[in-house]
Amino acid sequence: MSETGIHLAIILAAAGTLFLIFAVIFAARKEKACRLIGGFNFFTEERQAKYDRAAIARDYQKLFMRWTAGAFLFAVLALWLAWWALGAAFLLFLISLGREMHLDAEKAFKKYKIK
Repeated sequence: MSETGIHLAIILAAAGTLFLIFAVIFAARKEKACRLIGGFNFFTEERQAKYDRAAIARDYQKLFMRWTAGAFLFAVLALWLAWWALGAAFLLFLISLGREMHLDAEKAFKKYKIK
C-alpha cells in the first residue's frame, strides 16, 4: 500500500459517504426528497402530482446506494491499485451518471407519469 493509494481510498470513501447521506435522505424523506432532484424541482406542484413521487424517491435511493457501494469497493481497491482504481471508479460513475442525465425534464421522468 502506497501513500497515494491511501489518499485515493480516503477520497473515494468520502464520496461514498456523501452518496450514503443522499440515499438515507431519500429513504427517510421519501416523496419530499424529490425536491432535491434537478428538473423535477422546477415542476409546479400540480405538474408534480402527475408523477409517482414514491417511485422516483425509491429509484434515486437505489441509485445512490449503488454509487455508495461502488465508491467503497473502489476505495478498498485503491489501497492496492491506486490510480487505476480511481480511474475505473470515475469512468463507471460517469457512465452511470450519463445514463441518468437528460436535457429534457419531461423525458427524464416519463416512466414515472401516472396514467
